Amino acid sequence: MKKFLLFSLVAMLLPVAMTAQSLRTTTLTGVLQRAGVVQSFDNRQKAPAQIDLASNQMILGHYDTDEVSTDGLGLTGMPGVLPIAIELTPAELEVFRGGKIVAFRVGLAAITPVTRVFAAPVTGQGIGEFTEWSCNVGNQGWNVIPVDPPYEIADDENLGLFIGFDYQQTSSNYPISAVDAGVIYPSYMYLTSGGQTAWFDVGLQDYGNLSLQCIVESDHFPQYAVQLGRLTSEGKYFKSGDPVEYTVTMRNAGVATIDPEAVVLDVYLDGEKVGELNNATSIGRNFININGSIPTEGLESGAHNITITTTSLNGEAIESPKTLNYEFFIYANSFPRQKHLIEQLTSNSCTYCPLGTSFLQVLSNLRDDIAWVGIHGNQSSKDPANTAQCDSIFSLVGAQGWPYGVFDRSTGWNDDVNIASGLGYYEENHVEYAGYLSQFLDYLSEMVPTFATIDINSEVNPLTREATISVTGEITPDFDTMMGEDAKLTVYITEDSVVYRQLNQGKWIPKYVHNGVLRLAVNTVKGMALNKDGETYKNDYSVMIPDAWNIEKLNVIAFISRPIMNGATGVYTDMYVNNTEKVPMTVLPVTAAPEITTEVTDSTVTITASGEGEVLLYVDGELVENPYTIERGLEDVTITVVATAQEGDKLMNTVTTKVVIPAKESDAVNELFAGKTVARVRYFNMMGQEMTSPNGATLVVTTYTDGTTTAAKVLK
Repeated sequence: MKKFLLFSLVAMLLPVAMTAQSLRTTTLTGVLQRAGVVQSFDNRQKAPAQIDLASNQMILGHYDTDEVSTDGLGLTGMPGVLPIAIELTPAELEVFRGGKIVAFRVGLAAITPVTRVFAAPVTGQGIGEFTEWSCNVGNQGWNVIPVDPPYEIADDENLGLFIGFDYQQTSSNYPISAVDAGVIYPSYMYLTSGGQTAWFDVGLQDYGNLSLQCIVESDHFPQYAVQLGRLTSEGKYFKSGDPVEYTVTMRNAGVATIDPEAVVLDVYLDGEKVGELNNATSIGRNFININGSIPTEGLESGAHNITITTTSLNGEAIESPKTLNYEFFIYANSFPRQKHLIEQLTSNSCTYCPLGTSFLQVLSNLRDDIAWVGIHGNQSSKDPANTAQCDSIFSLVGAQGWPYGVFDRSTGWNDDVNIASGLGYYEENHVEYAGYLSQFLDYLSEMVPTFATIDINSEVNPLTREATISVTGEITPDFDTMMGEDAKLTVYITEDSVVYRQLNQGKWIPKYVHNGVLRLAVNTVKGMALNKDGETYKNDYSVMIPDAWNIEKLNVIAFISRPIMNGATGVYTDMYVNNTEKVPMTVLPVTAAPEITTEVTDSTVTITASGEGEVLLYVDGELVENPYTIERGLEDVTITVVATAQEGDKLMNTVTTKVVIPAKESDAVNELFAGKTVARVRYFNMMGQEMTSPNGATLVVTTYTDGTTTAAKVLK
């Protein structure tokens, strides 16, 4: 299921989102690469057909039955003549080496012109020289195209074969046939994407194998050629004591039928033989399933390997045994997964990125276990939320365009695919595809155990804007074995309700609301080691919050993963996130600011501090009584007054001011204003501008309650 869920979603991707919006890739012409560019695929059904072959002929292809789709697929966003091809592996060519391709079989789900077929050898260096034949077919169903001269398949066990055809793609036809038969392999199309023209994997394997086969003639097809297809199990992780149930597929690539019980397969666990399997039914050219089970009692935590080897046929040893391997993991115990990490790769100049945002919003509405972070890049202009850390993440997760998403940094099923997948789905498909993706996240929770818990305590002081973050949790006894001693804890700070412009399907929205904006990877984008103490850990961080960030809208996301730096070498399967937690950052409450007032009489100045909770008063650094009275002298005196207020557990708030103690007035003035009460004291510079305290040459204006005033010039 997870194979379908991750990358078959490209079916509804907007064409522009995957072409004009793509990043430049590292594709080299003639080398098979990937790019998510298939869109607008319909479902398909299988319709049998029949073909008569001569006694010296066999079908060569990823599957060799006569099934073809009646509901097709199409690259409707890229109309024109498109080449599409498959790569046949050296193993698939085993019984065909030295033979001749005398005809191609092209299966179409709908009528469309097919104008060329071609073949080329594949070596370790890439695709070799092409041989091509013109043709003019295009019927629905199978089209047989004889080739003259025939193509000789080299008798070289190291060579593969690249075969394909050109077809006419329109904006509304769906001629590509994909059938879920045989061992599923990628299909490739020769396209221009991300500024380069090359062969790209188009994700067709999510639907099946391309309906493309060859008719090969040979006078020496073997009677028996036992081939193994796939070795699979329901999961990769098994709790100690639970059996590992597995299935191996097998067929005879020769022309005879193998009798039941004629094939012996040896079963090995970690290199030691633990049993044998036989075919319960006859074996022809179609793959059959053979099931087995391995007990896990006594196995240590960590990686183990099942090996299946073809040993004998009809009682005789097989000269060139075939082997399949399957790695699985045994663990002791686990914790419930808390949240899933979704890293949205976006840009404000990406015209279809709002579609990705609305799609993820639909997904978030379905679940309460999403930790969603928006990582902003520079699509065609500088994004206000872009940082060097954002650029590093784009590079390390292998993003190839906008809008893209990374889900728990999981590839889902294939060990060498990109973990970043497109999010530019048509809006009418958001609900349906969000449901699919939600199932995939459920699958991860069920199939991938969680080996550590995450608790976050984060606080920010609004007065100093210093944030403290403490991440703690429990780990399983076999954490280092399961996650590796190099597992990382990464901490993101994100901000909601960030408003700036966004391009949306060709139009700029001036005040677009961006949520989950990545502001900072606190301990670098690559994370840091867990500070472990037995079966617990504790990592503490302190960071200053810039004034431009709204502390009321900040969140903290912490996740434990394999190192992201593995992505730099293309090893995307070794970056997966095992658990995630997200909490809003707590803004510490602050006591209301205290108020400082002064009352001036003819001989004293009384300073009073008032406010909530406990209020303290300091004069020139010394704690004094509140209120505090100072005698007026013959000269003006300036003092520093500090008032603090603290209510309960709230943060203390502090106010600091300068207070001028004015000199006494002359006796005449004192006599004139004796018994009057000061209502207000104001300070002015020589320009007539009012100041909060004396500074330099200052005019002090005192107003009394009876309306009279005095003015005195002082120099401070």
